[in-house]
Amino acid sequence: NLMLELNAIYQGKKSYDNLPMEERAKDEIYAKDANGNNYAPSWTTFNLKTSYRLSEKLSISGGLENVTDRRYRPYSSGISGPGRNFILSFKARF
Repeated sequence: NLMLELNAIYQGKKSYDNLPMEERAKDEIYAKDANGNNYAPSWTTFNLKTSYRLSEKLSISGGLENVTDRRYRPYSSGISGPGRNFILSFKARF
């Protein structure tokens, strides 16, 4: 049994006017607009995942996250999102 999955994660732009008051002064985690005001830009990531059931008790799965290697930072986070990364796993049931 083979399963394939493609998904996208989207975060819309948050302009300065839409940022909560306590977020507006956090220069270190936001981009600047043409007026020098902080804002959170929009971003989209695409992810591919697959899994294959080898037997009733054994399966293997893998994935490629952030396929386009998009540089992004989730809203209100001082930590950048991960770049392109690979996942491989094996699952056994006893």
